[in-house]
Amino acid sequence: MVYICKAMNVASTIREKGLKVTPVRTKVLQQLSGTDEALSQSDLESTFGKVDRITLYRALKDFEELGIVHRVVGPDGVTRFAVCRHDCPDTAHTEEHVHFNCTRCQKVFCLEHTHTPVIKLPDGFTITGINMLVHGLCKNCS
Repeated sequence: MVYICKAMNVASTIREKGLKVTPVRTKVLQQLSGTDEALSQSDLESTFGKVDRITLYRALKDFEELGIVHRVVGPDGVTRFAVCRHDCPDTAHTEEHVHFNCTRCQKVFCLEHTHTPVIKLPDGFTITGINMLVHGLCKNCS
């Protein structure tokens, strides 16, 4: 089951994390919170009439560092971003859920309620993140 985004107050979210509310940050967060799929920087660029790529990159980087978004790398090597739904702290993302890649349309979706399996590591190993990607056909391509 794909999690459908609930509305968020974009400006408040940006301010609460100590960032200045700018048109680029606002639009990026509106786009990400308004979809159930993870979007690439290129996907986001296409929603702007004209945007400086560095400004967009910095907005995504700031959002990720502050726990507003998380990243997932698709099988094509493209990094995509999705809104964190569990108030991730600034230091680490606590959203360890599975992502789904549609092999037909190439969209990547967060499967919010499908958590990654528990992984037992040997002594001395530490997990810093998990990226589990399931491949198949999404509901629109099936």
